[in-house]
Amino acid sequence: MIYGFIICAGRQSRFKSEIPKALMKVDGVSLLDMNIEAMSPFCDKVFVVCSFQNEKYFNVDNKIVVESGKGSGDCVWQALEIVKPKPGDKCFVMWGDSLQRKEIFESLSKNYDKINLIPCVYEEKPYVQIKQIGNGRVVARFSKFNEEITAGFHDLSVFYFDAVDLLEHLRLLREKLLDKNGNYVHKHGDEMEFLDVLNETDIKADILEFKTYEDFSFNTVEQFEDLLKKIQKA
Repeated sequence: MIYGFIICAGRQSRFKSEIPKALMKVDGVSLLDMNIEAMSPFCDKVFVVCSFQNEKYFNVDNKIVVESGKGSGDCVWQALEIVKPKPGDKCFVMWGDSLQRKEIFESLSKNYDKINLIPCVYEEKPYVQIKQIGNGRVVARFSKFNEEITAGFHDLSVFYFDAVDLLEHLRLLREKLLDKNGNYVHKHGDEMEFLDVLNETDIKADILEFKTYEDFSFNTVEQFEDLLKKIQKA
Protein backbone atom coordinates (compact mmCIF):
# COMPACT_ATOMS: atom_id res chain seq x y z
CA MET A 1 0.00 0.00 0.00
CA ILE A 2 1.06 3.56 -0.67
CA TYR A 3 -0.50 6.15 1.64
CA GLY A 4 -0.64 9.89 1.24
CA PHE A 5 -0.88 12.16 4.29
CA ILE A 6 -1.73 15.84 3.86
CA ILE A 7 -1.13 17.49 7.23
CA CYS A 8 -3.68 20.20 8.09
CA ALA A 9 -3.71 20.11 11.89
CA GLY A 10 -1.75 23.28 12.70
CA ARG A 11 -2.96 26.00 15.05
CA GLN A 12 -2.29 28.74 12.47
CA SER A 13 -0.66 31.06 14.97
CA ARG A 14 0.96 33.07 12.17
CA PHE A 15 -1.88 32.84 9.65
CA LYS A 16 -4.62 35.16 10.88
CA SER A 17 -7.64 33.43 9.39
CA GLU A 18 -10.32 31.16 10.82
CA ILE A 19 -10.28 29.06 7.64
CA PRO A 20 -7.43 26.51 7.60
CA LYS A 21 -4.59 27.38 5.25
CA ALA A 22 -5.16 24.24 3.19
CA LEU A 23 -8.62 25.52 2.23
CA MET A 24 -7.42 28.79 0.76
CA LYS A 25 -8.44 28.95 -2.89
CA VAL A 26 -6.61 29.54 -6.15
CA ASP A 27 -8.95 30.31 -9.06
CA GLY A 28 -11.86 28.97 -7.02
CA VAL A 29 -10.21 25.64 -6.09
CA SER A 30 -8.70 24.96 -2.66
CA LEU A 31 -5.06 24.04 -2.24
CA LEU A 32 -6.24 20.85 -0.55
CA ASP A 33 -8.28 19.74 -3.55
CA MET A 34 -5.39 20.54 -5.89
CA ASN A 35 -2.95 18.53 -3.78
CA ILE A 36 -5.32 15.57 -3.44
CA GLU A 37 -5.72 15.52 -7.22
CA ALA A 38 -1.95 15.68 -7.76
CA MET A 39 -1.15 13.01 -5.16
CA SER A 40 -3.98 10.53 -5.74
CA PRO A 41 -2.67 8.84 -8.94
CA PHE A 42 0.38 7.67 -6.97
CA CYS A 43 -1.40 6.50 -3.79
CA ASP A 44 -3.80 3.75 -2.84
CA LYS A 45 -5.36 6.08 -0.28
CA VAL A 46 -4.91 9.77 0.56
CA PHE A 47 -5.67 10.95 4.10
CA VAL A 48 -6.32 14.50 5.23
CA VAL A 49 -4.92 14.83 8.76
CA CYS A 50 -6.74 17.53 10.73
CA SER A 51 -7.26 18.34 14.41
CA PHE A 52 -10.24 18.10 16.73
CA GLN A 53 -10.25 21.90 16.69
CA ASN A 54 -10.57 22.34 12.92
CA GLU A 55 -12.12 19.10 11.61
CA LYS A 56 -15.48 20.87 11.08
CA TYR A 57 -13.95 22.66 8.07
CA PHE A 58 -12.88 19.49 6.26
CA ASN A 59 -15.59 17.69 4.32
CA VAL A 60 -13.49 14.89 2.85
CA ASP A 61 -13.85 11.12 2.57
CA ASN A 62 -10.61 9.99 4.22
CA LYS A 63 -10.06 12.11 7.31
CA ILE A 64 -7.80 11.39 10.28
CA VAL A 65 -8.45 13.54 13.33
CA VAL A 66 -5.56 13.97 15.79
CA GLU A 67 -4.71 15.92 18.91
CA SER A 68 -2.83 19.02 17.73
CA GLY A 69 -0.51 21.41 19.49
CA LYS A 70 2.42 19.07 20.06
CA GLY A 71 4.20 19.63 16.77
CA SER A 72 4.18 18.30 13.23
CA GLY A 73 6.19 15.20 14.16
CA ASP A 74 3.66 14.19 16.77
CA CYS A 75 0.87 14.74 14.25
CA VAL A 76 2.48 12.43 11.67
CA TRP A 77 3.19 9.85 14.39
CA GLN A 78 -0.50 9.84 15.43
CA ALA A 79 -1.65 9.44 11.81
CA LEU A 80 0.68 6.49 11.20
CA GLU A 81 -0.38 4.86 14.48
CA ILE A 82 -4.00 5.01 13.31
CA VAL A 83 -3.27 3.62 9.83
CA LYS A 84 -0.95 0.87 11.19
CA PRO A 85 1.25 0.36 8.10
CA LYS A 86 2.54 -3.09 7.22
CA PRO A 87 6.04 -4.03 6.01
CA GLY A 88 6.50 -2.83 2.44
CA ASP A 89 3.99 0.00 2.75
CA LYS A 90 5.15 3.45 1.69
CA CYS A 91 3.86 6.92 2.41
CA PHE A 92 3.98 10.47 1.17
CA VAL A 93 3.90 13.18 3.85
CA MET A 94 3.15 16.76 2.88
CA TRP A 95 1.80 19.92 4.43
CA GLY A 96 -1.49 21.54 3.51
CA ASP A 97 -0.04 25.04 3.27
CA SER A 98 1.86 24.25 0.09
CA LEU A 99 0.94 23.58 -3.51
CA GLN A 100 2.61 20.71 -5.34
CA ARG A 101 2.54 19.51 -8.91
CA LYS A 102 2.00 15.85 -9.77
CA GLU A 103 5.53 15.70 -11.20
CA ILE A 104 6.89 15.73 -7.63
CA PHE A 105 4.98 12.58 -6.65
CA GLU A 106 5.80 10.92 -9.96
CA SER A 107 9.53 11.61 -9.54
CA LEU A 108 9.56 10.34 -5.99
CA SER A 109 7.74 7.16 -6.96
CA LYS A 110 10.15 6.46 -9.82
CA ASN A 111 13.28 7.16 -7.80
CA TYR A 112 12.34 5.27 -4.65
CA ASP A 113 14.48 2.21 -4.01
CA LYS A 114 15.53 1.07 -0.54
CA ILE A 115 16.04 4.47 1.07
CA ASN A 116 13.81 7.40 1.93
CA LEU A 117 13.67 10.41 -0.34
CA ILE A 118 13.19 14.12 0.31
CA PRO A 119 12.75 16.45 -2.68
CA CYS A 120 14.64 19.71 -2.29
CA VAL A 121 15.09 23.01 -4.10
CA TYR A 122 18.09 25.31 -3.79
CA GLU A 123 17.45 28.60 -1.99
CA GLU A 124 19.72 31.39 -0.83
CA LYS A 125 18.16 31.71 2.64
CA PRO A 126 15.98 28.71 3.48
CA TYR A 127 14.56 28.76 7.01
CA VAL A 128 14.76 24.96 6.98
CA GLN A 129 17.94 23.73 5.40
CA ILE A 130 18.46 20.10 4.42
CA LYS A 131 22.02 18.78 4.16
CA GLN A 132 23.44 15.40 3.21
CA ILE A 133 26.35 14.30 5.37
CA GLY A 134 27.19 10.91 3.92
CA ASN A 135 26.29 7.31 4.73
CA GLY A 136 22.72 7.93 3.59
CA ARG A 137 22.22 10.43 6.40
CA VAL A 138 20.44 13.75 6.03
CA VAL A 139 20.17 16.51 8.62
CA ALA A 140 17.88 19.52 8.85
CA ARG A 141 18.95 22.92 10.18
CA PHE A 142 16.24 25.25 11.50
CA SER A 143 17.27 28.82 10.83
CA LYS A 144 13.83 29.97 12.03
CA PHE A 145 15.17 29.21 15.52
CA ASN A 146 17.95 31.80 15.11
CA GLU A 147 20.64 29.55 13.68
CA GLU A 148 22.82 31.10 11.01
CA ILE A 149 21.06 31.39 7.66
CA THR A 150 23.12 30.14 4.73
CA ALA A 151 22.44 28.99 1.20
CA GLY A 152 21.31 25.41 0.82
CA PHE A 153 18.54 23.00 -0.04
CA HIS A 154 15.04 23.67 1.29
CA ASP A 155 12.58 20.79 1.50
CA LEU A 156 9.53 20.98 -0.75
CA SER A 157 7.28 19.98 2.15
CA VAL A 158 6.93 16.57 0.51
CA PHE A 159 8.60 13.39 1.79
CA TYR A 160 8.43 9.79 0.62
CA PHE A 161 9.22 7.13 3.21
CA ASP A 162 8.99 3.48 3.97
CA ALA A 163 5.95 3.82 6.26
CA VAL A 164 7.02 1.28 8.89
CA ASP A 165 10.53 2.73 8.96
CA LEU A 166 9.19 6.25 9.48
CA LEU A 167 6.78 5.14 12.21
CA GLU A 168 9.57 3.41 14.12
CA HIS A 169 11.87 6.42 13.93
CA LEU A 170 9.08 8.74 15.04
CA ARG A 171 8.49 6.40 18.00
CA LEU A 172 12.18 6.61 18.88
CA LEU A 173 12.13 10.40 18.51
CA ARG A 174 9.02 10.64 20.67
CA GLU A 175 10.55 8.52 23.43
CA LYS A 176 13.72 10.60 23.30
CA LEU A 177 11.86 13.90 23.67
CA LEU A 178 9.27 12.97 26.33
CA ASP A 179 9.96 13.46 30.02
CA LYS A 180 8.53 11.29 32.83
CA ASN A 181 5.35 13.40 32.86
CA GLY A 182 4.70 12.89 29.15
CA ASN A 183 5.72 16.43 28.15
CA TYR A 184 8.11 17.20 25.33
CA VAL A 185 11.54 18.39 26.41
CA HIS A 186 13.06 19.83 23.28
CA LYS A 187 15.34 22.63 22.13
CA HIS A 188 12.54 24.01 19.94
CA GLY A 189 9.95 24.10 22.70
CA ASP A 190 7.12 21.87 23.90
CA GLU A 191 6.61 20.01 20.62
CA MET A 192 8.06 17.36 18.33
CA GLU A 193 9.21 18.90 15.03
CA PHE A 194 8.82 16.43 12.14
CA LEU A 195 12.14 17.29 10.51
CA ASP A 196 13.99 16.44 13.71
CA VAL A 197 13.51 12.82 12.74
CA LEU A 198 16.42 13.62 10.38
CA ASN A 199 18.41 15.37 13.12
CA GLU A 200 17.80 13.24 16.17
CA THR A 201 17.52 9.65 14.91
CA ASP A 202 19.53 7.40 12.61
CA ILE A 203 16.93 7.29 9.86
CA LYS A 204 18.59 7.02 6.45
CA ALA A 205 17.38 9.37 3.75
CA ASP A 206 18.46 10.88 0.46
CA ILE A 207 17.86 14.18 -1.29
CA LEU A 208 16.10 14.27 -4.64
CA GLU A 209 17.20 17.59 -6.09
CA PHE A 210 14.97 19.80 -8.23
CA LYS A 211 17.01 22.64 -9.72
CA THR A 212 14.21 24.30 -11.66
CA TYR A 213 11.35 23.87 -9.19
CA GLU A 214 10.04 26.56 -6.86
CA ASP A 215 8.50 25.71 -3.51
CA PHE A 216 4.99 27.17 -3.26
CA SER A 217 4.24 27.40 0.46
CA PHE A 218 3.19 30.12 2.91
CA ASN A 219 2.71 30.98 6.58
CA THR A 220 1.02 34.39 6.49
CA VAL A 221 -1.76 36.03 4.49
CA GLU A 222 0.85 38.24 2.81
CA GLN A 223 2.86 35.19 1.77
CA PHE A 224 -0.28 33.60 0.35
CA GLU A 225 -0.93 36.72 -1.75
CA ASP A 226 2.63 36.48 -3.05
CA LEU A 227 2.02 32.80 -3.80
CA LEU A 228 -1.01 33.69 -5.91
CA LYS A 229 1.10 36.11 -7.94
CA LYS A 230 3.75 33.42 -8.54
CA ILE A 231 1.10 30.90 -9.61
CA GLN A 232 -0.42 33.36 -12.04
CA LYS A 233 2.99 33.95 -13.62
CA ALA A 234 3.86 30.24 -13.81
